[in-house]
Amino acid sequence: MKKTALCTLFVLTGWMGRAQESATRSVEPFPKNNVKINLFALALRSFSFQYERSLSPKTSVALGFRFMPKGSIPFQSTVRNAMETDKGDTTDAGLDFVNNAKVSSWAITPEFRYYFGKKPNNGFYIAPFVRIAGYNIDWYYKYKKSDGTYKPVDLKGRTTAFSGGFLLGAQWHFGSHVSLDWWILGPQYASYNLSLEASGDFTDLTTEDKLSLEETIESIGFSGNKFNATVTNTSVKAENKISLPGLRTGLCLGFTF
Repeated sequence: MKKTALCTLFVLTGWMGRAQESATRSVEPFPKNNVKINLFALALRSFSFQYERSLSPKTSVALGFRFMPKGSIPFQSTVRNAMETDKGDTTDAGLDFVNNAKVSSWAITPEFRYYFGKKPNNGFYIAPFVRIAGYNIDWYYKYKKSDGTYKPVDLKGRTTAFSGGFLLGAQWHFGSHVSLDWWILGPQYASYNLSLEASGDFTDLTTEDKLSLEETIESIGFSGNKFNATVTNTSVKAENKISLPGLRTGLCLGFTF
């Protein structure tokens, strides 16, 4: 009986050892870290980077960071066309804003990924994400007063945006250290809080001029979202809250390690 039990123990021990070895071999070692740059963003004067950390062969977490140096409004012609199709937005001030305002921005985007491919962190995936973004705006506007002269209004603005959505994409690994990540389609919905402000001496504006300047700024909008403006002797202030759908896309070249 003791010999039989001992033999059984040896057999079970050997079988468990082989099973554990087989399980270990079933998931081969793979790079856990992936640092990427979004090539599409470069065409829009933006620099977009992402760090992805693998949790398992099927899951990972990622953190993206994007910044855009100060320059013209992206998709300027598209925004201009959209304003022109909205009869309430076809104002000289609105077009002046699109043509002359300078914008810089940043964004931080954490996400979670689940991969459907057979290889670790490879193939098609779905990735829910959230994003917080900030925008700085400089707009030097020359307001035409009732006497025909112009009053410069140097408006400074900032916007905070919160958004969320999910990304459908595909990632492939080439060799030991190269990856290509295609952000195919990333629908999202964002909420923007926009403010513009100018300080200075506005006592040379008549009451009618101040009301006209308020109406001019309030006429600027997009898809029915308008500013709420106030003009005093020392300042011009405007606020606007916008909620809009958006789309996230990109093509990222990565280095894995």
